[in-house]
Amino acid sequence: MRELAVALTIVLALTAVPAAAQEDPPAVYDTIEIVPVDGTVLQWRDRRYAGRLVVDGASDGLVLTELVAPEAYLLGLQEVPFNWPVESLRAQAVAARTYLAWTLRRGRAGAGATYGFDICATDQCQVYGGLDQVEGPGGEQWEEAVTSTAGELLLVDGAPAEALYSSTSGGRTRSVQDVFGGTPHSYLQAVASPNEDSPFVDWEVRFDAFQLREILKAAGVLQGSFSAIGVVRTRDGNGPWIIDIGGRTNERLTTWDFRSTMNRWAPRLFPDDFPASRPDGGTYPQTILSPTFSIDYDIVFPLGNPDGMWLGFEWVVRGKGWGHLVGMSQYGAKAMADAGATYDEILSHYYTGLEAERSDLLPDEIEVGLVWGATDLVISADGPFTVMADGETVAEVALGSWSFGSSGPRVAVKPPEGTGLTPTLTSLEPATATAGRAVTFTGTLSAPAEVRVVVFRGAEVVGTTEWRVRDAGEVVAVWDGTMRGRVAPPGIYRVMMEARSADGMDRLFSTLQLMPG
Repeated sequence: MRELAVALTIVLALTAVPAAAQEDPPAVYDTIEIVPVDGTVLQWRDRRYAGRLVVDGASDGLVLTELVAPEAYLLGLQEVPFNWPVESLRAQAVAARTYLAWTLRRGRAGAGATYGFDICATDQCQVYGGLDQVEGPGGEQWEEAVTSTAGELLLVDGAPAEALYSSTSGGRTRSVQDVFGGTPHSYLQAVASPNEDSPFVDWEVRFDAFQLREILKAAGVLQGSFSAIGVVRTRDGNGPWIIDIGGRTNERLTTWDFRSTMNRWAPRLFPDDFPASRPDGGTYPQTILSPTFSIDYDIVFPLGNPDGMWLGFEWVVRGKGWGHLVGMSQYGAKAMADAGATYDEILSHYYTGLEAERSDLLPDEIEVGLVWGATDLVISADGPFTVMADGETVAEVALGSWSFGSSGPRVAVKPPEGTGLTPTLTSLEPATATAGRAVTFTGTLSAPAEVRVVVFRGAEVVGTTEWRVRDAGEVVAVWDGTMRGRVAPPGIYRVMMEARSADGMDRLFSTLQLMPG
């Protein structure tokens, strides 16, 4: 009973207060957890999540994570188009599941170690977008690929393989030690990857001498000027390709490090030029797309006069593929599936000697890092949810858009206007509309609630909108203007707008006259 009393005291202190009192400084906590109730879907930045969302404070801002089951996490990945052949999607699902398991076994690293999550939601880990991915176009095919391979992993001596993958190889993948250095893995060695139908099989980027010099200087790679730059290649398996920069002091770095340097600094210094334009009119996704490229130079002549005195030269980077090119090529997997290969054959080709096996290595729940370093966050939902603060319940059956701000290393909580109050409705419009057209009803709501509109003709219900969660303020509901599958005829109709929440409900009635079209 004491715990219940404490929880109720917190609830009343945080939420059940007049609107004027909510102008006081917000309550501040270490951790906030938003727990969906009865199938509620949470929303942040127009993305929807089925798991629990956690807001933590850090020295540089807010951290938002989702606690979600591994298979549900896989459904939210957006690594490849869902209209690709299903066998390539199955290969992608197994590779992504294995990469997740490998990441968990390795332990939290980088931003995950700093901010407290297992895997990030960006292309630095695996691109994750929540529920909207599988519920969008073609999502049922991706869902089938995930569920039909449920629990399948690529294992090495009983442990998850480092199942790296990237977009396009440009015809041949790279051995892991040739890109990242370190210990080679027998299953991550270079293999052919033909017939990739990708816009990034071949690419070319040009820098004038000034641009390349300034980029390398800004990155701290170069002191002064340089007279030559080129790529020293190795055979497959013999180590990274090296960029050799000749000048006052010879500088050397791997092509992978050069790629990272150029992708960071070129857009900062020359945003109008990099990433460069593609031949088809689009823009490349990055300045340097992969670690597989050559560097040459072209003489620049006056426009239309190749026989005249040359004006200077450009450094030309000609490359293949997009990504690190280690492990599975996603476009290569599609090409194999188009040719009739099964997902097992695709996986064994790109991860030499490995086969998918059922395993229970994954936990019941993982924590996905959605964003960190944020100054503020707004989380809403399509139904009720519970708000927990430092392990205590501060709001049950909560509705509306909750705001969170950074307060040093803690989280400042601002409930939506009117939280804890009985919702009331006023100002229901319109009074007239045209038959044969959808009718938009507007009203004013005093507190967060679920709202719907019911349209009557006499005693008969002829139209009902779905219940939708709304914040305090103007609310809108749309009736399609039909009854029993046909256009509602001109006449007088009765309209009821309803609002409901855990704190009560309200109804507002109005008369609608449908005029002839």
